[in-house]
Amino acid sequence: MVIEKQERDAIFYNFTKSLCPKCRKPIDAQIFVKKKKVIMRKRCKDHGWFEALLSTDFEIYRYWERFNKPGTIPLEFQTEDKEGCPTDCGLCPSHQQHTCLGILEITNSCNFACPVCFASSEKGRNHKHLDLTIVKRMVDTLIRSEGIVDLVQISGGEPTIHPDIINIVEYIKSTGKIKRIMLNSNGRKFSKDLDFCKKLKAAGLKHVYLQFDGFNPEALKKIRGNSDLIPEKLKAIENLTRVGIKVTLVMTIIKGVNDHEIGKVITFMHETPGVLGLAFQPIFAEGRLEQFYDPMDHLTMPDILERIEEQTNHLYVKDDFFPIPCPYPHCSGVTFSYLDPETKELTTLKRLVEIEDYLDYFKDTIVPDPESAIKDALEKVFSFSTSPGSKRLVEGYCQACGIDLNIEAIVDSLRKYADHVRMITIKPFMSVWDVDIRRLMKCCVHEVLPDGKIMPFCAYNILYRDKYYEEYFR
Repeated sequence: MVIEKQERDAIFYNFTKSLCPKCRKPIDAQIFVKKKKVIMRKRCKDHGWFEALLSTDFEIYRYWERFNKPGTIPLEFQTEDKEGCPTDCGLCPSHQQHTCLGILEITNSCNFACPVCFASSEKGRNHKHLDLTIVKRMVDTLIRSEGIVDLVQISGGEPTIHPDIINIVEYIKSTGKIKRIMLNSNGRKFSKDLDFCKKLKAAGLKHVYLQFDGFNPEALKKIRGNSDLIPEKLKAIENLTRVGIKVTLVMTIIKGVNDHEIGKVITFMHETPGVLGLAFQPIFAEGRLEQFYDPMDHLTMPDILERIEEQTNHLYVKDDFFPIPCPYPHCSGVTFSYLDPETKELTTLKRLVEIEDYLDYFKDTIVPDPESAIKDALEKVFSFSTSPGSKRLVEGYCQACGIDLNIEAIVDSLRKYADHVRMITIKPFMSVWDVDIRRLMKCCVHEVLPDGKIMPFCAYNILYRDKYYEEYFR
């Protein structure tokens, strides 16, 4: 009897390092392609084999890997290379990118008790707020690392309930080293207190990252524990816009819960004055989000792109989106668009510029030509530090499209156009199930911590959050 050799059920594609979902120790991981899906397989010697879905479309996954560029070395590292990533988080010298977006978590207290909170913040708990002195030290750490910081995001918990929030914003502004200040919020306090909005604006706040998960009451109940949030969100947007603070909507997306409302939220973004951007964040298995997460059946980047195309009736298409190349290519997706208020015709940056040509240049050049105008223009646009509606975005958009502008002289005349430029980002954060060391090493979204360390946001969530909570927030 002849026994025939059998083909494997998947194509081996790549190799990386990951973590065991049980003990969270570093382990080898293999990346396979099976039925056009990209899957991570890994084995812990103590807990066995695990699988996690990385992408539902291999062609998009492979194509996006072309979008990359050399990292930037920070001015200061906080830890040494000893045991390797992610054990040496600090930043250590092996980290491949500086901080584009520095996150300051100033409290673990909250005025919500969301069933999906990745930070496990809870309303009513007697958690500590970080002392103002500690927050100032965190800001100073970031400045030493970066020199000039493009963007700081104040977060929590709910940062607006911190008793020193005004003083914190004032201190960040007073350093003269931080270009833009953003605050991550559920919006409740903004909806109830216009004077509070005015004080934060006067202190130096320019932008709010506003939790906004759609319009369906049942979905809001499941995600936030409250079905009647829309009037509150609308009032927060109204008050913030009234005082001149810009808004980016942040939609946490759960498959089968609110993913059918993606198109409706995009329409709302375009139609609502003061809302200049939208960030989609599919769930990941950390904190209380874990209860909603199936490692082999969850939304990946191609799923979000597909829903955007279908639910906007092809106003946006998949090809309008591309990775922000400062982190690892699978870390994010973005598009910039202009919707003509009269004709309703939409134009995206990727329809105007052969983006990949310029990113090939970045990727293959160790030291980019400092005189390259297109490099400067594209780097203004392709960064996590870019804010919707900012002068940086408008200037970069115009320069990347070949328009030579004195932005200071004519920004007012451009305002009628700039007010209709939107930025949509997709950010699938990692969990212990699908963590990829390559993504951690190229991360540019960093937690700035009370003990003087800076580390990738995903590494902090997966490995370090509990340790810092015990030390600083209990």
